[in-house]
Amino acid sequence: MKTSSALRKWLAVCWNRLYLYPPPEPLPRRRSFWVAMALVAGATLLFSAFFIWYLTIRQDAFQTNAEDLGIMDQAVWSILHSGIPHQTICNIVSDTNCYSSNGISRFAIHFEPILFPVALFYLLWATPKTLLVLQTLVVATGAFPAFWLARLRLRNEWIAVGFALLYLLHPLQNLALLNDFHAVTFTSALLLFVLYFMYTGQTVWTFVFAVLAMACKEEIPVLVALFGLWSLPFQRRWRSGLGLVLLALVWIGLELVITRLAGGPLLASRYAHLGNGPLDIAKNILLHPLTILKQYVFEQQHFFYLRQVLSPTGYLPLLAPWVLVLAVPTLALNLLSSKPDMYSGLYHYNAEIVPVLIFASIEAVVVIGWAAQWLLRWGRALWKGAPAAWESRRSRLPTRGMLTGLSRLPGSLSWGQLILLTLLMIYLLASVTRADDAHGTMPFSPGFKWPVINAHTQLAERFIQMIPPSASVSAQSALVPHISHRQRIYLFPYQDQEADYIFLDVTSDMYPLFLNSYSAEVKKVLFSGQYGIVAAQDGYLLLKRGLPAPGISPVSPVQSGPEALPALPTAFCSFQWVTEQQVEHPITATFRKSNSAQPLVDVVGYSTPTPATIDGGTYLQFTFYLRARSTSLPALNPLVLLRDSAGHEHLLSQDFPGFAFCPTTTWRPGQIYMLKTLAFSLGSVHVAPGLAHISIALVPVSRSGSTMMDVQARLPVQLQSASGAVRAIPDARELQLTSVFVR
Repeated sequence: MKTSSALRKWLAVCWNRLYLYPPPEPLPRRRSFWVAMALVAGATLLFSAFFIWYLTIRQDAFQTNAEDLGIMDQAVWSILHSGIPHQTICNIVSDTNCYSSNGISRFAIHFEPILFPVALFYLLWATPKTLLVLQTLVVATGAFPAFWLARLRLRNEWIAVGFALLYLLHPLQNLALLNDFHAVTFTSALLLFVLYFMYTGQTVWTFVFAVLAMACKEEIPVLVALFGLWSLPFQRRWRSGLGLVLLALVWIGLELVITRLAGGPLLASRYAHLGNGPLDIAKNILLHPLTILKQYVFEQQHFFYLRQVLSPTGYLPLLAPWVLVLAVPTLALNLLSSKPDMYSGLYHYNAEIVPVLIFASIEAVVVIGWAAQWLLRWGRALWKGAPAAWESRRSRLPTRGMLTGLSRLPGSLSWGQLILLTLLMIYLLASVTRADDAHGTMPFSPGFKWPVINAHTQLAERFIQMIPPSASVSAQSALVPHISHRQRIYLFPYQDQEADYIFLDVTSDMYPLFLNSYSAEVKKVLFSGQYGIVAAQDGYLLLKRGLPAPGISPVSPVQSGPEALPALPTAFCSFQWVTEQQVEHPITATFRKSNSAQPLVDVVGYSTPTPATIDGGTYLQFTFYLRARSTSLPALNPLVLLRDSAGHEHLLSQDFPGFAFCPTTTWRPGQIYMLKTLAFSLGSVHVAPGLAHISIALVPVSRSGSTMMDVQARLPVQLQSASGAVRAIPDARELQLTSVFVR
């Protein structure tokens, strides 16, 4: 009996110590509060203005994508026209959502009823930009609950402003914003409102924002249920906590019924490697925890993802594991997925983690503040020689005072506490700024680039006007969000044998295909006899089903097979044409015919915007300006080469968009042609560290891949005039353009 009584007493003590969040003591709203609120409002407006401007210009510059701005725009548009969110856009190459040419309900992919109120905004402004603007404004409002929550916990308005900035600068949230539009991105703000209203005991508003958050994606009810369970021991809020759990369970039941009626869930295959169904997956995880940890947590890429999640907040959330546990469902969902994008840290899959990280960072600062107070008192006790008093104090540790210590302090913070909190806030803001610097998500980031609207992108509108609104279209990724207000719109190459129109831009992103497979697919369509050319200019190609098909070009190197060149209008290749005034870094070098003095091609300029130091993850892109000297050029292939510090030569790139349709055999004498490589990295190429040199060479395309690096196959080159590091390497038959240091 004594043992049982002692156990009950020990459990009661432990249970009491879990009561960490009693109702907060209100803070008076003095002038400092309103000034701080004005600062947060100003930062929120600045954030909103920047991202709205940036994201809408990206749309105008054709830098948005079929996945997922095109998908979401079609889904919202279809609500107003058919009453249900519908999509026909899918990745036929590597995804599982290509259900049929008629498409499928959006609910078979994700459960996002929030799209219904979002669709009302299309009554005012029916454009994908509406989604981008609305998403930005909703996300920006999360700065206010971050400020309010930090103010109540830390008892200081100015430190709380720092947490609002931490939220606005957080790269996981900003990367979600940059990834077109996803309803789940709303949860960055909505779940922060839930946490704030939970903490302050405002039950009605807690449930309102919980419903809004759950309406954004199918896994959010699991988080809401966990929030409710969390509030039971830590807040002793039985009614609201159990109410959230019950609400989440009802919602999960509803979404399971609707999803199955819609034909889903089509994305469940991302977890098929773990078992057949949720119960089997759970059983396998419980029975093999060490294997799961080894493969999905401590594996290099997965562990790096966890670092990406925690590093923007300086790893401080680890000091508040009772809060960080709220992010476990989403972390598990991402880590266990077979889709690498979900644990890359670069997309929208982390939006609902951000509110938990902000709350955990606040609590970590509370813990450090309490620990500093405790150490100070301990030091004073030792200094005064009062071990008995210290032993008495130590016997009461840790209690819930650990987390309520700062929030229970009367009046204002002491100078020591304020200095400590300021230093911690500086550390957090430095950490998030460093993370932004690494990912290039903010204007001050080195990798940040402002979208450019040029003559090429403006020309697209003329092609769009040629497509009837009721026609079905298979189009390239960047073109889809501009023509997605229709019943049937597909991501090329899906339905490229059935769609009424095919709309392509050979200079644009070729996702989900790569350069060679893309070129082969386009040629297959052109030679199929089913499509003819409506218009072709500057890399744009609009095809219509039923028109006469183009034949083989008279300058084609072969007259049949995949290497054949289709007969395209001359204006189609104008995306390569530039004037002398547009040439960057002018030089004069000449590639001539082998065993002859006949000049074939001049190199008149180049652009190699490489950093001084590169590694395997650095992306590179080069531009070359060439001028034809002969009236009948052979088919030539430019090579971008790197000679490392050990003297070994490596092929970096031979991929030039559009070159398969506008090869050197189509070039006109005297015209300057701009060739830009696809972005690439060193990747798996084993380059010796140290100083390396980057060069260009020309080789006849008739050479096989196995002999492409044969120096004797290349055209000889002679340099007439240049500056800087540019020099001809006669023995290697290449033109060296720049030098870099390889790590």
